[in-house]
Amino acid sequence: MFTAKVQGHQVHVYNVQTGGAKRVISCGDYKGIKYVSVNGDFVSITGGDGKVRVFDINTGALKRIL
Repeated sequence: MFTAKVQGHQVHVYNVQTGGAKRVISCGDYKGIKYVSVNGDFVSITGGDGKVRVFDINTGALKRIL
């Protein structure tokens, strides 16, 4: 289980059970971060540019842009 925290132009993802940091996703080109949602092994980030980007938390890979 994961949770996320916005810090400036980055999203920090943490493991809820251990409290340890799992991943940092840089969002500098997204014109700000409007919303972040964690669902299972994925984190969705809505940027100020209106796009939603879905990342795999385990690999850090961008899976889809909506």
